[in-house]
Amino acid sequence: MFAVSGATQASWMSRLPAILEQTTTGLVRLGVAFFLLGVGTLAAMLLTGPACDRYGSRRVLVAGFAVALPSLLAIALCRSPQALAFALLAMGIGSGVWDAGMNVQGYAVERGLGKHLMSSFHGWWSVGSMAGAGLGLVAARLSVGLIPHLVVVSLLAAALCVLSLSTLDDGKISEPDAVESRRRWPVGRLAMIAILMFCGALAEGGASDWLAVYLSEERNLSHSSAALGYTIFVTAMAAGRLAAERPHRHVGAAGVVRGGAIVAGVSIGLVVFTSKSFWAFVGAFGWGVGICWAFPAALSAAGNIATASAVAMMTAIGYCASIFGPLAIGWLAHSSGLGHALLALLPLVLLVALLAPILAPRE
Repeated sequence: MFAVSGATQASWMSRLPAILEQTTTGLVRLGVAFFLLGVGTLAAMLLTGPACDRYGSRRVLVAGFAVALPSLLAIALCRSPQALAFALLAMGIGSGVWDAGMNVQGYAVERGLGKHLMSSFHGWWSVGSMAGAGLGLVAARLSVGLIPHLVVVSLLAAALCVLSLSTLDDGKISEPDAVESRRRWPVGRLAMIAILMFCGALAEGGASDWLAVYLSEERNLSHSSAALGYTIFVTAMAAGRLAAERPHRHVGAAGVVRGGAIVAGVSIGLVVFTSKSFWAFVGAFGWGVGICWAFPAALSAAGNIATASAVAMMTAIGYCASIFGPLAIGWLAHSSGLGHALLALLPLVLLVALLAPILAPRE
């Protein structure tokens, strides 16, 4: 489910230039459409937790599939900016339900097997994203139209979703009386986990959104070298998450996240301060490997102490960071330069390291 979600999202985003051309959408209207996408996603994530508590994440995932996959077809059929805005709103709702639901389901599987799997699940999301983007690149190079491309993607995704449903369970991770159990949440500890997740997601999003721009504009690397730096970062993220189960078993979530945050902080310094491109690439790798564990570890920790609503809520908090983080970094870059804006992530990474003990399981 994680891989199919990543591939679905990357498939239409990789064809964004063709979508803009087909719908004659300008940058301002595109911004409005992306705003609706974000609003739909965030609202759906906030509502998904209580739905999972009541109905189970399997049914919620079915609803997410039923909205997201037709929305993918709608994006391919859009011919106007207004139609694109409504299609992205629907995609946001569907993908938000899908995202939060699969995190709840993932935690239920993780708890049932008694080992950390959330990082691996998110690693497969990254693998799916790379596959979806690669398929989009091939389709664009071969001049394949939007409709045949996205129809094929949606049909493949639908087939995999249907096949997966037979292996999913209800994924309920709360007490039978979910409302009463929410009243017993350890609010203080959840707040600390939320702060850790928000800071980690900001540090992760800072590289996702601005690393290639920084390497190109501030370090004067070629476009291909800047793209290489970004590729190293996302590959390190995926590899680190796929290999996370053993470090979690031997070191624990707190040690893994603390050590990773320290590596990420040093790596941000390498990217910003070193003059040689080689060390910038080393920094990109360390940044990806270091920060990749914070988000999934926080999801697991929230599930350990609360209900499905807490896991979905943490997913929404991470998504909020991905929305507001780029805006904050852009504002700082405008006033003091992009390098200084990226260095502003260092206190956030330090805070992740300091809060990491909150992730340790308790009786």
